Amino acid sequence: MTLMRVEPENPKLRIIGRMDRNRWPLALDWTGSGVELQFKGSDLWAELEAPAMKPIMWMMVLADGYPVARFPVEPGVRFYPLVLGMDPEHSRLISLVKETQCMPDSPEATVLIRTLRMDGTAEELKPRDLKIEFIGDSLTSGEGSLAPKGNDEWITIWFSATGNYSDVACRELNAERRVMSQSGWGVCWDWEHKTSGNMTDHYEEIAGVLRGEAAEQRGCTLENDFSAWQPDIVCIRLLTNDCGGMEQKGSFEQDRETVVAGCVTLLEKVRKNNPKAKIVWILPGTSSHPELAEEAVGKVRHEGMADVFTFALPDYGPEDMGARYHPNAVWNRKAGLLLAEFLKKVISD
Repeated sequence: MTLMRVEPENPKLRIIGRMDRNRWPLALDWTGSGVELQFKGSDLWAELEAPAMKPIMWMMVLADGYPVARFPVEPGVRFYPLVLGMDPEHSRLISLVKETQCMPDSPEATVLIRTLRMDGTAEELKPRDLKIEFIGDSLTSGEGSLAPKGNDEWITIWFSATGNYSDVACRELNAERRVMSQSGWGVCWDWEHKTSGNMTDHYEEIAGVLRGEAAEQRGCTLENDFSAWQPDIVCIRLLTNDCGGMEQKGSFEQDRETVVAGCVTLLEKVRKNNPKAKIVWILPGTSSHPELAEEAVGKVRHEGMADVFTFALPDYGPEDMGARYHPNAVWNRKAGLLLAEFLKKVISD
């Protein structure tokens, strides 16, 4: 058996997601964060730690892009099997991905990844064709996507980074994905119209939605080093919760210009930090005022910002539901394929 520390400097590993890469062990805070390697051998294990007992953090294992295992990380440090009994003569891409989003109410909850243990070897890892960043809410956290229709439990097992449109699109495009998504949050405020729940203020931090001592110790509130990872495309899928907050407050006409201005601010932050990226605003459903995002995109284009687009996904109905009125994995797959086709056109322009 061979032990390998999971470190960003290792060319045989691809570390996925935003995190403080100067600290070890690495903290997998954002959904979709994890590690990949080209593994030739029979057995592969990962040494993981959950510093907190609850909420439970879930992980997914994929072999050449196909899910083979899903498991919760228990409190304490232990090794978890990723693949066992594989043909040792075959080489395959193994991905270990965190399924659960950040939990601001429990900032101590995360997954720390330490080492890999293998009966085999890590081979040369081919780079992905593209890099795509996603900024979103529960729809990008995959809330409810792997859950039975009609279920209304808000529990971590129903979140999925892999049963999600963003993962489908990235697999179609052979793209490396980074996700910053938070259930209930928006551009300007959250679903209850609380301004603390906005993604815009925290975009330039590593994982700024998490605050407090535990989060600071992991480097969550530090400025993100954008120069270390420049995306080819940034996809924004926000506004659903902003509109939900306005509906609760009955303040649409009062808040309309604030929301458009907030969208412009977010677009400007994204462009400042990713000067060469194509930016795509994935519009909210037709009941969530997609015209607000259209107006903001029009404003930044008028002011000279290039390579900014909007894209509309089809609305999801009762037949598409998973848990908590969120779309299921079947709808997410359809949405991801449609998005991939659109992004192919964006890249080729």
